[in-house]
Amino acid sequence: MKKVLVLLSLAAILVSCSSTKIYPRIKCHVCLSKSDGILLLPLNWQESFRQLSISEQNELERVILEIFREEGFTQVALYDQMDYELLKAGIKDVNDPLQRANIDLELGIPYLLGLSLGELRWTGDWQNLEPSNTDAGTYWESDTRVSNSLRIALMETATGEVISDYAVTTTIDGLPIPIGDGESASLNFASLAQAVRISVRKGIKNFVADCSC
Repeated sequence: MKKVLVLLSLAAILVSCSSTKIYPRIKCHVCLSKSDGILLLPLNWQESFRQLSISEQNELERVILEIFREEGFTQVALYDQMDYELLKAGIKDVNDPLQRANIDLELGIPYLLGLSLGELRWTGDWQNLEPSNTDAGTYWESDTRVSNSLRIALMETATGEVISDYAVTTTIDGLPIPIGDGESASLNFASLAQAVRISVRKGIKNFVADCSC
């Protein structure tokens, strides 16, 4: 029972070890102004993001817009928030070159920002905190790792040219936690959504820094 109490206490304060790497596929070759219009494409347009719940997707979109606001950008919006303006301008399909160009011509928004989610996985085994009590909770044990890969790309609406493209990978490893009697357990209380959130936050901040002049 003592071990269980220790584990439960650690679960509340545990900070797993995370690592994020960013790889430029196309380094940003424009200078973004804080007043430039950027339209964020909905995450749920990408099938890969449907691995996350709707609320988790909405939270990620909120985080992205928040980061831009914190960095001083004033004209960044989610595509879904501009449905009326887009339809009024005759824009129903951003894959159509003419309609996409009208996002700039009619609405004055020169950029589209899109994200896609690659590998999203965890390793390790579920173990019960109390084998005899299934309600006591579970944790990851034995070389635990949560990982994901993310793509962040910026496109010009007028030309369809991709002018910035980065791959971001994040891993969150479990930490060896002493549990008494010379024993330890590798615990990881991170979630897949948490790993994606770290990639999104660090990736967007890198994108903003790289496109600033």
